[in-house]
Parts: sequence; C-alpha cells; structure tokens
Amino acid sequence: MCILAPTYIPRGFRFLQVLDATTVQFAWEPPLTADEVNIRGSLKAYQIEMFRLDDPENSLRVISNISPHQTGIILFNAPANGLVGARIRIETDRYLGPTSPVIEFRTREGRPGPVTNLRGLQYAGNGILLFWEPPDEPNGFVIGYQIDYKTIESIVAQPGLDQPSIIIQDRNQFSYLIGGLKPHTKYRVQVRARTVAGLSISPAMLELTTNHSLVPSKPKFFVSYRATTFFNVSFDPNAMAIHGSLYYVQYKEDERDGESIFKRTYVVSNDHTIIVSPLEPGKTYIAILVAGDGIRAETKSDPQLVSTLGKDRGPRVTNASWFIGLLVSLAILIIVVIVVCGLMTQKGGKYSKLEQDAFTHDDDGKFNDYNQAPSDSSTKHSQSSLHDSTAELDADKRRTYLVKYGESDGQNEDPNNFSTAV
Repeated sequence: MCILAPTYIPRGFRFLQVLDATTVQFAWEPPLTADEVNIRGSLKAYQIEMFRLDDPENSLRVISNISPHQTGIILFNAPANGLVGARIRIETDRYLGPTSPVIEFRTREGRPGPVTNLRGLQYAGNGILLFWEPPDEPNGFVIGYQIDYKTIESIVAQPGLDQPSIIIQDRNQFSYLIGGLKPHTKYRVQVRARTVAGLSISPAMLELTTNHSLVPSKPKFFVSYRATTFFNVSFDPNAMAIHGSLYYVQYKEDERDGESIFKRTYVVSNDHTIIVSPLEPGKTYIAILVAGDGIRAETKSDPQLVSTLGKDRGPRVTNASWFIGLLVSLAILIIVVIVVCGLMTQKGGKYSKLEQDAFTHDDDGKFNDYNQAPSDSSTKHSQSSLHDSTAELDADKRRTYLVKYGESDGQNEDPNNFSTAV
C-alpha cells in the first residue's frame, strides 16, 4: 500500500502572548474528522518552527514531538529582542506535512548569550590579561561586561566564597588586565555580557596559572595635563621590560624641610593615566610613579617636580590671537576713514568764492542770503537789470527771425526787401 505525504495544515494557528524575553504562547484548532483524508495516515505529533525574520537561517528553532492531542503550547526558546516568525505543521509516521502561513510577533529584550572566543595570557608576575568578543546572540543592547575570578583552591575549599566582580561599563571594551593576583596560582575566570535584562545565561570560562612573582622594571612617566587643583600622570607599560600588574602615584608638596609625608593615588591596572588630586593652586609637588605586582614587589620611577597652575592664571585677552586681529582691523579702518575724510576736504576747497559766500552764514547760524533785507536801490537795480535782460532777449529773437527770412537788422535797408522776402 502506498502512503502519500499529508496535505493537512493545522487551522487557526495564532500567537497569544509574550510571557518574557524568550517565552511565548501559541494556540491552534484540532483537526476535524473530515481532515483524515488529508492527514493520510496517523497524526503522530505537531512541529513548530520559530526564527528571526531578519535572519531566518541562522536563528531557526524547531520544536518537535508536540502531542497530537494538544491545541496550544508555551515555548521557552524564542529569539529575544526582535521580530519573530512562527509556523506549524504535522508529523505522521513517515512524512512532515506542509507548513502553515507565517505569523509574526515581537519579543522583548532578554539576557545575552555567552561571549565568544574568550582567551587569556599570563601577564607580568601575577596578572592575567583577558580577551573576548561580543556574544553571537546579544538578545538586546549589550551595555557592558562582568568578570568573576577565583583560585581553584578556594573553589574546592570554600565554594561559596567569591571575589568581588569586575564591572566593565564600556560595551566596546573587549580586553581586561586582572592584576594583583597570587603568583604561580591557578585561577578560574568567567566573563559575561550584560543587557538591561541581566547577565549572560551561561558564562564563558577559562582556567589559567599565573607566573612566578617578578619585580617590575623601573617605570617612566610624563605629565600630560596640568590644572589648578590636579595634574595627570601618563605612562606606557609596553616600554617596560617587565610590566607591573598595578600602578599608582606617590606625591607630596615640595617643602624645603622635607617633613611632608607622601600621599598615594588610586590604583590602576588597565588605565595608562592617573589623575593626581586634590591639590592646591600654584604649588609644586614631587611625583613618583610606582609599578608593582600587587603583593610585595614594587619599583619606583625617578621623582619629578610638577607645579599646579595659579588661580589667576588663565588665557590673557591681550595675548589672544583674536584680540590682536581685532586691533589690527580697527587700526586699518581708522586709517581708511582718515584718508577718505582728507580727500573730501581737498575736493571741497575747489569751490569758487561766489559759491562759498552763498553757503556762509552769520553768527546766528542763518545763511547770509536770507538775512539781508532788500533796499530800495537794490530793488530798482534788480528791476532795471531784469528789464534790460528781457529787452536783449527780444532783440535776439527778432534778429534770428529776420536772418531766417533774409532780412538784416539795419535801419537803412530797402523796404522792398522785406516785401520780397514775404
């Protein structure tokens, strides 16, 4: 007897709710009696597939052997923090049925997967230098990492005793130096990523034995920044033949009696700059960089004198480049104004005496032409001048007319000439 592959697709496959970042609930309708012809055999189980819609091949999760009597299920391994697709099919004794249409839903941000490619190196006498890469399944936005370590001996003797965790808040930091460990001691180190939902579900782990204790080489440093109440000491451990696991700065005020006591800053392992503070403005201090193994071996650098800035020290405006440029621009502008004013004055001196008198004014601030009262003689002279000018103008017009028609202005001309011209 030939048994064919089923053609039945479960009806009503639907998403109900998200219970947490990776836990979701589904439901579907049971098959009817009329569906047996499409099942083509005995219904053995259901199968559900879940995957990220943006990466279905690498995120596929298959949940098999779901009881054929179930019409709903809660699954605990859905991809977190993403748009997820799901579909269902049936299983028979020999075949898998066709899948249902994909339904979509969004999951919450969850705990990340383990970090990848964790490795460690022996560093100096008693340090471990760690390297790792982000988790393949961040399940959200990674905000940092956490490192835990303890000796194998303490794990066996006191399993519940833990060292303080190292919290790394920089999500882009993928290395860390654990300094100040016991020399020639085996440690177990765990590194986990962190999201807002919590730490990695399972940590990445390694075991490594530290070196024998070594005295660090003599360190060197330089002052990278100075202010009124602090200065920065910077150094490069790679310039040392034998690195230190820990570094700090000893400092005191430079007094002639030499009775002041050295103070010390905080200890660093991964940073290459130490801030020395709080200090007094305008004082000189003796600074020494100390490299150590965190147990007993320490090596000090040569001391240096470092002075803080005074309170009144600051950028002077008169020395600023922008202020000097402003003064130069103002000087050029003043020179241009003076030159333009000089040229205008020379041009004004070329007016005639009559034009200058026309614009002169008396002591009362009024122009002379408007202050002079016209006398009788001046009025008569003006009227006669006007009469003469009008007469001259009429004579000129008459001469122009006579010349145009061939008549002269002489009094001895023949009258016949006029009639001939007309």
